[in-house]
Amino acid sequence: MKMQIGEISDRYSILMLKSERTDLDVKAELLAYKNAIKNYPQIDSFIEKLKSINGRIWDLESDIRKGKENELGLEEVGRRAIMIRDINGERVACKNEITIHYAEGYVETKYEHASQSN
Repeated sequence: MKMQIGEISDRYSILMLKSERTDLDVKAELLAYKNAIKNYPQIDSFIEKLKSINGRIWDLESDIRKGKENELGLEEVGRRAIMIRDINGERVACKNEITIHYAEGYVETKYEHASQSN
């Protein structure tokens, strides 16, 4: 099964952030995803939206990933976890928007999940 365009777009936007924010060499992977999306007209606006959403998640997770839970305190870690959950709902909605726009793949649904849209 090939990967859906919504998932490809999401991963591509995360790689763009990784390329900008770290010293990791992700050029080959970026190129592979760029080639995978090149035949989708107007995909750039979706990718920019996902990049913005994923950037917000990245910012909230950054100190947690670095193991700074003790400096942040459990209350702040919990607050960030809830924000990440809510932003992830935006991320899923954007990926679903891509799926619907290109009529390709399946819409992702969450069951009894607080991030789901009503």
